[in-house]
Amino acid sequence: MDGHRGGHGRESGSALGSVLFRLAVVLGLAMLIALAFLVHPLPESPVATPSSAPSARPSATWERSEAGGNGGTPAAEVADIGGSTATAVVTLAPSPTPTSTPTPTPTLPPSPTPTDTPVPTWTPTPQAPALTATAELTTSAWLETYTLAGRVEQGSYASHVTARQEPYRVYLPPGYDEQDRRYPVLYLLHGWPYDESHWDVLGVDETADARIVDGTMNPLIIVLPGADAGGLYVTTSGGPGSFEEQLVNELVPTIDATYRTVQTREARAIGGISRGGVWSLEIAFRHPDVFAIVGAHSPALSANRAPSYYDPFVLLREPGVAGLRIYLSAGDADWARQATANLHEVLEREGLNSQLALHDGGHRDELWRAHVGEYLAFYAAGW
Repeated sequence: MDGHRGGHGRESGSALGSVLFRLAVVLGLAMLIALAFLVHPLPESPVATPSSAPSARPSATWERSEAGGNGGTPAAEVADIGGSTATAVVTLAPSPTPTSTPTPTPTLPPSPTPTDTPVPTWTPTPQAPALTATAELTTSAWLETYTLAGRVEQGSYASHVTARQEPYRVYLPPGYDEQDRRYPVLYLLHGWPYDESHWDVLGVDETADARIVDGTMNPLIIVLPGADAGGLYVTTSGGPGSFEEQLVNELVPTIDATYRTVQTREARAIGGISRGGVWSLEIAFRHPDVFAIVGAHSPALSANRAPSYYDPFVLLREPGVAGLRIYLSAGDADWARQATANLHEVLEREGLNSQLALHDGGHRDELWRAHVGEYLAFYAAGW
């Protein structure tokens, strides 16, 4: 019996040793697998990082950086109304983000109704004489001493576009109150950020008055529309609800109803300085049935961000533009010079009646004041 128990003990010890050996192998394999995972971890799922979308840039019809107008220079010299000089550092507006092109709504030209029977005392010259530069320069000293033979009135009209009274100035020639006759009309638009007094300060009424008195220019009426610095004048480019609608559909009929005007396109001219120069081109090119003569002095075309259907470079191909007399001018140190010259080249290439004058000076009141007489000679030629 003792021998049997001893043999059984040896068998049990052998079985236990086999189990322990297998357990050691399994534990060893488990440790190897765990070590493998530690050395080569499972790949992580990628985490999406948010991308910053570019912010939308505001679209703009006009970049405001000018003295007496608008333009595209980082710093523009400013000559104020009184003639003092300051330097304004101007930050250009961002380039507009392309947007879908809206369908323009055409505006009807005004149909002025005469308030009385026109007096047939004015007949335009069939062929306007060629413009020649004048040596006469308008100076501040001369303006301070000159006394008008005619007079200047301040008026206003009710505008449904802005829902308020809009101002204007009007120059009436000598003899207006004594003679029963009608006169051609010149509309002159100011630069930004000025108002209806801008052309008056430049001496347009005194210069016209002196030439009428000495007989070198026939009598005319000059209208100087007002427009606020931050309103329709700079926030619109044309069409309904713009300064164009206000002038063509509201101001022109008001002037025709209030003063003794010749109410034909041949007897109406429009011109402007800088921002006003762009407006004069846009309005005349879109309304050649209202105006026959247009001028733009240092027009801020390089700052114009108008849609194509209000852009003078596009509008010049409209059929009615061929019937306009067009005058462009700028200074040799004027930031508006290049775009003005470019427009003249395109007009000439299209076979249109355009004249270009380059003067000494920059985008300043001094430039425009010195050549008011030349501007008037162009507008009144044939009147």
